[in-house]
Order: sequence, then structure tokens, then C-alpha cells
Amino acid sequence: MSEQGSGGPAAGLSRSLGLRHVFVLSTGAMLSSGLFLLPGLAAADAGPSAVLAYALAGVVAVPAMLSVAELSTAMPRAGGAYYFLVRAYGPAVGTFSGMATWLSLVLKDAFALVGMSAYLNIVLDVPAKPLAVVLIAGFTIINILGTRASAGVQMLLVGFVLAVMGWFIAVGLPRVGGDGGMEPFFADGTGGLISVVGLVFVSYGGLTKVASAAEEINDPSRNIPLGMALSLLVSTALYTLGVLVAVAVVPPAQLHDDLAPIYTAAEAVLPTAGAVLVVLAALAAFSSATNAGILAAARYPLAMSRDRLVGERLGRLNRFNTPAWGVALTGAGMAAVVLALDVGAIAKVASAFVLLTLALVNSAVLVLRASRIASYAPGFTAPLFPYLQLAGIAIDLYLIVELGPVALLLTGASVVLGVVWYVFYGRTRSMHGGAIYHVFERWGRLVDRGLDRELSAAVQSHGVRSGDEYPGLIARAAVVSIPEGTDINEAAVRASEVLSTQTEVDVATVTDRFLESGSLWIQPSEQHPTATPLAFFDTDDDYLVIVRAAGGICIPAAWGGRDEQVKALFFLAGCSAEPGRVLRLAGELAAYLHSDRAEAVAEAAFEAEVKEALLPDLSIGQYPLMPELSTSALIGRRVGALTIDAGFFLEAVSREGRVLRAEADLVLEADDQITVLGPPNSLPVLDDVVGVLAD
Repeated sequence: MSEQGSGGPAAGLSRSLGLRHVFVLSTGAMLSSGLFLLPGLAAADAGPSAVLAYALAGVVAVPAMLSVAELSTAMPRAGGAYYFLVRAYGPAVGTFSGMATWLSLVLKDAFALVGMSAYLNIVLDVPAKPLAVVLIAGFTIINILGTRASAGVQMLLVGFVLAVMGWFIAVGLPRVGGDGGMEPFFADGTGGLISVVGLVFVSYGGLTKVASAAEEINDPSRNIPLGMALSLLVSTALYTLGVLVAVAVVPPAQLHDDLAPIYTAAEAVLPTAGAVLVVLAALAAFSSATNAGILAAARYPLAMSRDRLVGERLGRLNRFNTPAWGVALTGAGMAAVVLALDVGAIAKVASAFVLLTLALVNSAVLVLRASRIASYAPGFTAPLFPYLQLAGIAIDLYLIVELGPVALLLTGASVVLGVVWYVFYGRTRSMHGGAIYHVFERWGRLVDRGLDRELSAAVQSHGVRSGDEYPGLIARAAVVSIPEGTDINEAAVRASEVLSTQTEVDVATVTDRFLESGSLWIQPSEQHPTATPLAFFDTDDDYLVIVRAAGGICIPAAWGGRDEQVKALFFLAGCSAEPGRVLRLAGELAAYLHSDRAEAVAEAAFEAEVKEALLPDLSIGQYPLMPELSTSALIGRRVGALTIDAGFFLEAVSREGRVLRAEADLVLEADDQITVLGPPNSLPVLDDVVGVLAD
């Protein structure tokens, strides 16, 4: 026997990626050339202060990391940073930002392949650039065929890299400070240090890749920001300490021209077997980062094609279910970069594009928050808004300038190319607006009302949290059946009449609020399609009205539809103070309506059957409290004083046309109807319910 309050069990959608997977995805994307190739180039420009440059670059990445975490928990969709930016700014900025983000990944992965070829040269006497091109071709073919390392293999690779580098650092740190290897610390003054901060920033370019996996992550509101923060902390420490050892033990003249500096340092501090393990760790890191990088980069042309900003061909999937044209374009871009630029230029240009992308991501948070779109409800919100984002933007742009004229020229050219491409190609094809138009409501004709609906749909993949009380929402729902021939306006009035009683808002206002919200989702079921209108109210709770229409209801354009015929509508009136919770609940409901439960809702004979169709592994019972029935023993009892059998939950009390939460201080009255949840096929009959709830 146990006491029961108002909350019932919550159900979550199955998601395969947890905190450790977020950490591995983010860390694996960062640990490659920045650690195994770049230290020599950085030390050549900044001397021993290159160590500090890596640490400062990690600090500079913090605003972008927090912004990516916020955007990922608000819009978990394929396309990553591009998806965020096009929804924030619209297609014009989306075009050049998509191109810039794709180029940043191409450059970063090309840089990784140069590093991989340098480490392969330790065992193979082959020219570096031709070898890099061969490796690019190999990884491109792998991605076209659809072969990907599983999450388990990725964890093994990252674990191996961390273990080997941990050994290298532990043995090498005692050697730091000897023989004057750290003098002079600022070889080229503070100016050299600042320029190298920009140079090594490419090391953190993989930070945004986890965004593309947000839809598969369990409890993303917690695991995405925490996993990314842990990854950035570990990667920054590994970079800083690893470079510190390399700078301390390798003579400057040798280090500055070395494309495999960690291996050279390992030869000085580790036994031969340890140096071999460093080579294997480097190759594992390069392979993991490059394979994942090509896959991520190929999604950008795919996402842009879906938005009609580039050709349809780039959006097609081949028989292996991979975007072959996008993969091929990415591979060709990497090969062109390797053949056209030297390793130092690749590093600078790659860092410039990474900095540009992250500056745009920081600005997207500013725009989306300022837009006040109700359905922009991230599960995690970046702190110190807007100062953190503004500081991140300013620092990112300053570091691009410090990287020199070539990097500045190429990033500027990408912006111009993107704008020109949009003007002559995408402007007449793309139908997307952006959140920025909502900031300036005086541009009324440009406001994209469909964006609210799209962001609402994006939150479906979050899943409910333990305190979201999805079963309680269904248990408290009102069910209304309407006759054939009823149109959606009349159905909305019927639902609004019920919700008006619950929300204490007049019927006309409730109806208008649903019509204005634009948050109506059509569930894709050919047999039993349903719609889920969503609106927000200044209430303390969330309310649901299920309207069933056996003869079907047409959803016209005025309601955000395309003349679909639906068999049921789920009017969800959410608390405006908790939009994230409301959208998660709506997403959970939508997930069940995607399954055959929509058919069960349409065909159910009784209200309890309708609700059971929407509750996972639960049964629902409704019992009247009347003086002439056995349930009269519950009349006058306080809910919190009831002792309820384990596994059962008193969720709702219907009273005089209203459905109340079964709060602990609620006193049950005659003529109430109570709603009880319990395990399947275990609910008591009317005469036995008192034994379950009160004995």
C-alpha cells in the first residue's frame, strides 16, 4: 500500500543515445588534427605560448557550445547548424550560412586527412598529398555505400585515444620545465598568441556535430548540454596538456616543421610500444573524425535541397539510403582543398569558417529568443543571455580578422557567393521565412506563421520528462463526439466550450487563440488521420479535449491544413509559462497517433477506451461517487489521506463539468467521478474500488 499524489507514471519514447554517447560523439569529432598535427604549426607561430592558445580557444568555444546545446534541444533536426540558421534568419542568410558550414566541415576533414597521411608516412614512404587524396576517395566510397561505425565502435575508438593520450601525458608531464624548453614563453609577443588562438580553433570545430544526433538522444535537455560540456572540458585539457608535453620535450627547430609532433614527443617519453600506440591512436582519431565528418557534411546539401536552396539531385538518396551526390560533392571539395592549399593555409581557412559558423549560431539564439515564438521552447537555455552570445560573436569575428587576409578573403567570398546564389536561384524556389521576421512584426507580410508550427513539430522528438505527467493529461481529457457534417469551426467551438470552463477564458477567445496559433499538426495516417491544434493560455495547468468525428472533418487552409479529412482532433490548451512541457506532451501524444492507436481512438465505444488507446501499458477506470453506491465511503475523504494500492493512481476528479487534478488537499464530494489508472486488466470493479483506494 502506498500514498498517491497527483502525479502518475510517465512514459518516454525509446531513444538509444545517452550521456556517454553524446560525450563520445562530441569528443570523437574534436580529437584529430588539432591534437596530432597542429601543435607544430602553432608552436612555429607562438612558441611555447601555443599551450595557452589551446586553452584560450577552449574558453572561446564555450558560448557557442552553450548556444548549440540550446538550439539542439529546441530544434532536433537533420542539418545541424544550417537548420538552426535558416529557421532563424530565413533562406537568404540560410543559403550562405549553409554553404559556409559545409565548407567548414570540408576544410576540417581535409585537414584531418592531411594529418592522417602524415602519420601513415611513418610506416609508408608515400608523398603526403597523393596519399590524402586516396584516403578521401576511400572514405567517400564508404559513405556512399552507407557503412558507418556503430556507437559501440565509436566508443571503443574514443576510449582507446583517451587511454593512450592519458598515458602519454602522465609520463610526459614530469619532463616539463627541464632544459629551458619553455623559454621564451611568448616567442612572438601577445599578438602571435592571439593569432594562434584563431589558428587552433579548428580543433574545436567538431563541437556542433552532436546537434545532428539530437533526435536520437535520451533526455536531450540534460544529456546534450552536459555531454557537450564534459567533452569540451576533456578535449581542452587533453589539447593543452598534450601540447605542453610536446613543446617541452621536442626541440623547437624539430617541432616547428613536424607534421606528427605527438609521435615525435612520444618517442622521447614513452617506450617503443608506446610510440606505436600513439600512431595507432592518431589513425583511430583521424578515421573516426573523418568518416563522421564526411557523413555530417553531406547532410548540409541534403538539408538545403529539401529547402529548395540547391538542386533537387543533392537531396536524393541512393539505394543504400545515403545522399550519394552530397557525399561525392563533399569528397571532391576535400580533394580540391588538399591539392590547392598547403597545410598551414588549410588550418587557417578551416578555423575561419568554423569561427564564422559559430558566430552565426550565437546570433541565432539572439534572434530566436527575440522573436518570442511560443513554440521556441528549448529544454536547455544558455545562461547570461544576451551577453554571452554577444561576447562570443565579437571574439569569433575578431579572431577571423587575426587569421590573415587569405582566411578573411575566402570567408567573405563564401558570403558573397551564397547571397548571389540565393538571389539568382533560391529566392524564387524556397518558401521558408525566418524567426527574424517575427522580431520586426511591422514587416507583417514577411512573418512566417508556419515557422511556429514547424518548430512545434521539431519538439516531438524530445520525449516527456518524468514530471511532465502525460498519463495525467490523458486521464483528465474530455472526450466529445460530433455528428457527420460538422465543420472544423463548429468542432472548435464545442472544444472551446469545454476548455472555457477549465481555463476560465471565454469561448470566443479560446477559439480565436487556436485559430491564431498556427500550431496544428496533421498526423500521417491514411486510414485514421488526426489533427492536434495547440494554443497557449495564462493558466496553471494543461487541458486536452478529444473531438471525435466518425464522418470526418476537413482541415482548411485557414486552420493550417490542406483540406485533409481527419477522424479526430486533439485540442491542447497549454500553460503559456511552460511551453516546453506543453510541446513535449503534444509530441508524446503525436507519437502515439502515428501508430495504430489512432484507429483505436476513432473506433472506441466509450471514453475510457479512447483514453486507454493513448496510454502506454495502462488501463483507465472511471467511478461515480454516489450516496447509494459502495463508493460513498470515499465521499468527504481528502485525496492525500487515501492509502492507494501500489501500481494504481488516482489521476482526476470530474465535478460539475470540470475535470480537476487529484491534488492531495482535494476533498471528494458526492456526484464526483474519479479517474483511476492501473496496470492492464487489473482495475477493480465498482464495488471493489474502495478497497483499492482507501483500505
